[in-house]
Amino acid sequence: MGNTNFELMEKTPVSKAILKLSIPTVLSTIISILYNITDTYFIGLLDDPVQLGAISLAFPVFMILQAVGNMFGNGAPSYISRCLGAGKYEEVKKTSSVSVYVSLITTIILTILFFIFKTPILHMLGTSEANIGPTGEYLSIVVGLSFIMILQVVLPSMLRAEGKVKEAVIGMIIGTVLNIVLDPIFILVLGQGVAGAAWATMIGNFVAVIYYIAVYVKGNTLLSIKLRDFKPTARVLSEVLKIGLPTSISQMATSLALVMFNNLAAQYGDNVISAYGVASKMITMVFMIVMGYVSGYMPFAGYNYGAGNNKRMLSAFKFTAVTGTVACVVFIIPFTFLAKSFMGAFTSSDEIIHIGVQFLSAQAWAVPFMAIQMTMMSTFQATGEALRAMIVNLGRQCLFYIPLLYIFNYFWQLTGLLHVQMAADLLTTAIALLIGIPLLVKLFRQHTEREMHEKISAGI
Repeated sequence: MGNTNFELMEKTPVSKAILKLSIPTVLSTIISILYNITDTYFIGLLDDPVQLGAISLAFPVFMILQAVGNMFGNGAPSYISRCLGAGKYEEVKKTSSVSVYVSLITTIILTILFFIFKTPILHMLGTSEANIGPTGEYLSIVVGLSFIMILQVVLPSMLRAEGKVKEAVIGMIIGTVLNIVLDPIFILVLGQGVAGAAWATMIGNFVAVIYYIAVYVKGNTLLSIKLRDFKPTARVLSEVLKIGLPTSISQMATSLALVMFNNLAAQYGDNVISAYGVASKMITMVFMIVMGYVSGYMPFAGYNYGAGNNKRMLSAFKFTAVTGTVACVVFIIPFTFLAKSFMGAFTSSDEIIHIGVQFLSAQAWAVPFMAIQMTMMSTFQATGEALRAMIVNLGRQCLFYIPLLYIFNYFWQLTGLLHVQMAADLLTTAIALLIGIPLLVKLFRQHTEREMHEKISAGI
């Protein structure tokens, strides 16, 4: 069973184990970030605000598709990690196979619905006469091939749950390098604009998926994508969905919130939408890096929770929260000192740069607290605390963000819109701590009681 890294989960010093799991995940996340900003960068070289805006307007649909992938990409690893810790290997095979095929079925249904209601969806996104064409062109390609994107999310996430971080990262590198190479060819050389960006992204995803399938087929894993292991049961689906569904709903809420933002921002001009589209790349970059780091902690926490080793799990929580917070303090630098340079890399418009810098300066206040928020959420996921995970997941982009969006816009107009994400992040972190501390206390008490019982049994 060495291939599942049991030694790493059970015996390696906590700090070393977390870093070994987290650093490759962070590298994978950075690669994913490059993947996401490459399209925006090369579209920005066209110096066409309409096409730059089309990428931003299409993003909510892109996020909904990712939400489907993350429903299983977050739900399945949580259950798989706990099953590995408890030695339930047949359940691992069943869970991985069910997650792959149910996610594909769900994606196909959503793809059909998109093409049936394509025009109303484009209008709902806040498109104008100028950008409805390029937005629709981009989405037709991305949604039409969305099953590839879903597999690119689900397959590596389950590999990470088993401890196969290296394989997950290699696939991501393959896809990203292809995307970076193909973007300038399709966008600039062939002159396809946003459609070229879509093709470059999907081709990169496709080749990465082929690599992941080869890893599974090779058989050096307890996971399975074989049809014979596709045995949906109420237990598997409930365990996957109780963690994955809140994450998915949160991302869908984020998509809805972005649509609402775009519609409110439209009254202040198309440049505001373009500015936020670019500025949100940096916000997302930092958020994803922190989440990537904390994601290395999640399978470790789930494994040890499943094995009943609360002491090791709590040590990992402390190490992850502290080191993650230190990193977040460092991340304030790009928000405060590099914001103008970052915006200038994507556009030459002084107005777009100015508005984007204001967005980033406001968000800087929330950056130091991101690691605490993410570590608490990962702890809820690792322990199967679905309700608490859902509250934190929904807090950032739904429970707080959406009400604040309208309140801040009503009282402070554009200035209010610039500060909404910051306020929502701070409130979400406060709620995460409020509902998370009782769980940590409970886990500590269980550990203390277990140690006492073992001492009594040993006659100490």
